Amino acid sequence: MSYQLDINVFIKEVCEPEIRTDPLVERLNKVEKENSYLKEKLKSVEEVEMKLELHAADVDDLHKTEMNAMRLKIRKIRKYSIDNEACYHYVVESIVTLVATSIAFIVAFKSFT
Repeated sequence: MSYQLDINVFIKEVCEPEIRTDPLVERLNKVEKENSYLKEKLKSVEEVEMKLELHAADVDDLHKTEMNAMRLKIRKIRKYSIDNEACYHYVVESIVTLVATSIAFIVAFKSFT
């Protein structure tokens, strides 16, 4: 009987010992879980940041395109205004020349008569 009792105690000690986890192991497990959580969070933040960078690049390209279109419009307006100004100068110059020629003929006609 005592032999049987010793075997039961031995079996109990070998097969069912109290498993006590070390506090360091528990902390390590917590740190690993937190590390994996932070890695996932970092991935999501990087994805959002990349999307924002792409959006900023698109906005920058759009802004450059709009600025180029505005510059082209300004060039066209300047060209049109210069052409109109040249036309006005030509008309005014023609009128002044016509008036000067008329005055010269009138003066010449009066002086010879």
